[in-house]
Amino acid sequence: MSKIKEIPINIENNGENCSASEPFALRILDTSMEPEFEVDNIIIVDPSASPKTGDYVLYETSKSIIVRQIYLNEKVLKALNSEYQDIEIKDMSSILGVITQRSGKRRKYHKRYE
Repeated sequence: MSKIKEIPINIENNGENCSASEPFALRILDTSMEPEFEVDNIIIVDPSASPKTGDYVLYETSKSIIVRQIYLNEKVLKALNSEYQDIEIKDMSSILGVITQRSGKRRKYHKRYE
């Protein structure tokens, strides 16, 4: 049986933060995208990038914001960890950006996504 673990976060923009089109960083908090993204990895998200099939994206659900791999032809977001369910894309505007970089515990674990 698959489980979905969603971690609620609150993102506020009071005009002092970066603009909506600037890349921003987040920390991975769950195991849904292991082994590619481990807990405590830092990711860089580009909100101005258009996702293509196979990209890793930041997606807003009704309860939280999650990272998944997007498959546009199937209109689905997939977790790499089989314990998590796939999510049907209902609204493309819920995609908050494309992940462009990942940092790890050591420099050799840093990675750029094109």
